[in-house]
Amino acid sequence: MTRRDDAAARVCMMDEGEVHMDEAGANARIRIGIVDNDPYAVAVLSTMIARMDARFDVAWTCELGAVAISRCLSRTQRPDVLVTDMSMNDVPGTEVCRAIRVKRADVGVVGVTSYAVASFHDEAVRCGMQALVGKTDLAGMAAAIRRAARGLATNNDSEPQPLFLDAAEAHTLLEDASYDTGGGRGALSPKERDVLRLYADGLTTREIADRLGVGTPTVATFERRALAKLGARSRAHAISICVRRHVF
Repeated sequence: MTRRDDAAARVCMMDEGEVHMDEAGANARIRIGIVDNDPYAVAVLSTMIARMDARFDVAWTCELGAVAISRCLSRTQRPDVLVTDMSMNDVPGTEVCRAIRVKRADVGVVGVTSYAVASFHDEAVRCGMQALVGKTDLAGMAAAIRRAARGLATNNDSEPQPLFLDAAEAHTLLEDASYDTGGGRGALSPKERDVLRLYADGLTTREIADRLGVGTPTVATFERRALAKLGARSRAHAISICVRRHVF
């Protein structure tokens, strides 16, 4: 089964999974933060979201991306889910998410937009969001918030590649990418180095994914980044470069 097939299956089972979650914790509250630079939009989103599900608790709203970042990184104000507009004056929603995701894996992020969802899709995936929905798609927004509260991504067959990642996996990718101690093209991050080392040890992609606690597409991303940094033509070439440089 491909990752897309798996994602589609997960979406198909969403309602059933949510019923199980309701049975296990029917009274569990989901704390939600909302950021949108339009005061009217903030008020409307807050009212709509609060009415979507009895468990939804709009903990705070704000009109600045920088404020949302600060609150999501705060121990006392951190929500379970941040709902962020994609187009804001001070910081775009993608950068709000990236700043949070590099630091934390325990805040789900759902992007919302009044514009075409497809125009923001790829960057929303890269910055570590769990979903992106139109502001008029209330059912989709509610489902995405419920899943994001559990750190889960929301994907379906109608969405283009690449697919959204769960919060923990997106955090692993972005946190690792932030390590660049060498400052040069060939400075591998810890996870990039680990992936090449494990390939050199004879492990398969699936075994490496299990060892690192990530999905196989994430392993492929680490490998792709490593090859680009090393200027390598192939995995074998990258490993030989690492051996020559005593990287592992």
